[in-house]
Amino acid sequence: MSAKDIHNITFLGSSDAGKTTLVERVAHHFGATERVGTVEDGTSLCDFLPDEREKKHSLAAAVVHLEAPHGKLNLIDTPGYPDFVADAITSMGAAGAAVVVVPARDTGVPFHALQMWKLAGELGLARSVVVTRLDGDNLHLDQVVENIRNLFGQRVVPFTLANGTGSDFTEVAVVENVAGEDREHLVDAVVEANDELMEKYLEEGDISNEELEAAMPAAMAQGTFAPLFCIDPVRNIGVDEFGEFMVRDFPTAAMQVNAMHSENIENGSPDERAVARVWKVMTDKHLGQISYLRVLQGTISPDTQLIDPHTDKGVKMNGLSYIVGENLEGTKSAGPGDIVAVSRIDDLKVGDVLVSEGKAVMHHFPLPEPYTALAVIPKDRTAEAKIGQELHKLEREDPCFRMRHDDTTHETIIEGLSELHLRGLLHRLEVRGVEVETHLPRIAYKETITAAAEGHFRHKKQTGGKGQFAECYIRLIPGERGSGFQFVDKVVGGSVPRQFIPAVGKGVEEQMTKGVIAGSNVIDLVVELYDGKFHAVDSDEHSFKMAGARALMEGFSKANPILLEPVMEVAITVPARYFGDVSGDLNSRRGQILGMDTDGDFQTIEGQVPLAEMQTYATLLRAMTHGEGSFTMKFMRYDQVPSHLQADIMAAQGEKLAVD
Repeated sequence: MSAKDIHNITFLGSSDAGKTTLVERVAHHFGATERVGTVEDGTSLCDFLPDEREKKHSLAAAVVHLEAPHGKLNLIDTPGYPDFVADAITSMGAAGAAVVVVPARDTGVPFHALQMWKLAGELGLARSVVVTRLDGDNLHLDQVVENIRNLFGQRVVPFTLANGTGSDFTEVAVVENVAGEDREHLVDAVVEANDELMEKYLEEGDISNEELEAAMPAAMAQGTFAPLFCIDPVRNIGVDEFGEFMVRDFPTAAMQVNAMHSENIENGSPDERAVARVWKVMTDKHLGQISYLRVLQGTISPDTQLIDPHTDKGVKMNGLSYIVGENLEGTKSAGPGDIVAVSRIDDLKVGDVLVSEGKAVMHHFPLPEPYTALAVIPKDRTAEAKIGQELHKLEREDPCFRMRHDDTTHETIIEGLSELHLRGLLHRLEVRGVEVETHLPRIAYKETITAAAEGHFRHKKQTGGKGQFAECYIRLIPGERGSGFQFVDKVVGGSVPRQFIPAVGKGVEEQMTKGVIAGSNVIDLVVELYDGKFHAVDSDEHSFKMAGARALMEGFSKANPILLEPVMEVAITVPARYFGDVSGDLNSRRGQILGMDTDGDFQTIEGQVPLAEMQTYATLLRAMTHGEGSFTMKFMRYDQVPSHLQADIMAAQGEKLAVD
């Protein structure tokens, strides 16, 4: 099949929406499975990882390749927890259409669903809405649909509607077959993308169902029409109508006007140059690294060599396969629009663009920054030997995960979107034989002074042979914030010989790195060396380094030293009903609210908060908002620690240093 027959569709939404069950039902509808698997008994196509079967929810994206009578479907089931949002976002780089699955609630639309809806639109995907959980009590269908249209926009138009809610929901009606206001909204949205059809509709007052259906793919691709479906995937109500619509009326890979699919594609025949992009990476204990590709241009086979952007060398597309859950079905070729997997190319990362000729590039997905951190320590020698390699594997598998060595605190730090996110990845490490202990990272405080002072130290050591001697007098002067360190030579009369003056500066600078009052880097300081003494035999560079370092320590304590802490810029988005609780909690964390923004039922609080108050915030916000709140943060500046907290921090830092 060509790109004109392929539909690549990602399923997005909150964790309780029923995406996995819906994909399972559609797969069964098209004959991909003999029996319907379920999340509850661990038999679904998409939740095949051990953690997913244990926890009974999706933690990674899964692909189900389907051969339908009228085309080919690649359905991508994505995690609903915001903590594992990376796969949901990168899946949009493989798909051309997004189905946002929304559970019917009297409290409104989940914020995660709204985020995914907006992002899919920004990235140029065709969009659709599926409403589930209509079998709940005290629901009003009209109100549910109105809430969704108010948030998602009036181009969302019902295509199938439930005949009721609760136990009364037994079937769906296709709107195009029903006269009335709903059909008028449907026609209005579809004809907006077709001038000729619009003219006919205005002249004649209606169009046929055949004309309407023929225009739907283009209307979805252009964004004028986003069909809404009412479905109960558990009871298999509305699934058949939805499945047939996808393969018949969703835009094909050939139609998608999606900026995410345009890089490195040249004009001319698509067969002249192969281009494929990595959008997901996973590790299999038998096959090693498996990389999921979206073919953007050209045709690839298992023998095709594409240029690896990390080595600039050609690599074969080993194990080229279509993907059905955890199963890989080998294929001899894949063309534009296809979603396939290749194996044993161990340095590929999410976002890599592979080409058959020319220069490969890196595609940057709009991923959130990781803002939750843990320090990790290997539990045993086995873990110590493997931890670096395995953490780098996790970085390839999850682009919202990072590991680094903190030069200030000398800790190995892992960063993710929440503690839940990090714990899930650490469990993956444990399964691979790497066990670690964790603790909250030390805050990278800074030390500085607020008043000028003088420091003096005489270093003298006699051990029987050549001794050690150096004496330094220095002035400490506060620098402007951000000015760094400046060492000034003001020695006159040769009291410190020229050859030893740099050693004094080096000793001062090394001690600044170690810290003076709390083991933290000293910043924004001017040090003047203005006098000293030496011995013709016993003085050397080492002695003057020691004297310079100790003179700094002696003078620092007299210069009104203070601690500086990192302050973060935060944006916290919550349903309006939680605004009071969240803003009050923020104030209790020494936070400052700088502004607010409203989007429907959601409010975003913009502010600044010390990092020390935000290390476990993801877990606390989840509890305060019943999982509906989200936040982002980034470094803003360093500010002075309040005096009543400084002594406690200094004491705690001192205890940690003593243990180390």
